[in-house]
Amino acid sequence: MKKLLSMVCASLLTAACLSHTASAQSMAVVDTNIIFEQSEHGKAIIKYFEGLQNEGIKKLEVIEEKRKKAEEQKDEKLLKNLESEMQATAYELQNQMQKEQEILFTSISDKLTQTINDFRKNNKIDVILHTAETASYNPEIDVTQKIMQEFNKIKFDIKKELKK
Repeated sequence: MKKLLSMVCASLLTAACLSHTASAQSMAVVDTNIIFEQSEHGKAIIKYFEGLQNEGIKKLEVIEEKRKKAEEQKDEKLLKNLESEMQATAYELQNQMQKEQEILFTSISDKLTQTINDFRKNNKIDVILHTAETASYNPEIDVTQKIMQEFNKIKFDIKKELKK
């Protein structure tokens, strides 16, 4: 009987310790998609690519106007050259945008990851999960806005990032 009683006490003590340990851990959630879309850096990147796309469209429009004139003049040789130039310009623009998107996304992702890690350490949080990876959570543990505030404080220069 004493043996059974001491086993029950040991089990209860272990359960109490595990319960205390689990409750002592802190957890938070973050939505990085919101940060990418709404942060100053995310908005700057979107604006940069919109500008780049608009420049490309203007170049293509100039070539298209030349192509229309060549078509009216029935200059087959010039028409063929302009069509090739238009394809090359579109291809070059697409490649440039793809390359720069990769560079900027990698850089901004690294900076956001560092910001999240720093926030977690500074606020003594054990785990920060992405909101998409959780089935349900208390909105009080969502630190998206707080992390975005910290993220907006870091320096991020698009032109410098592209020169690296």
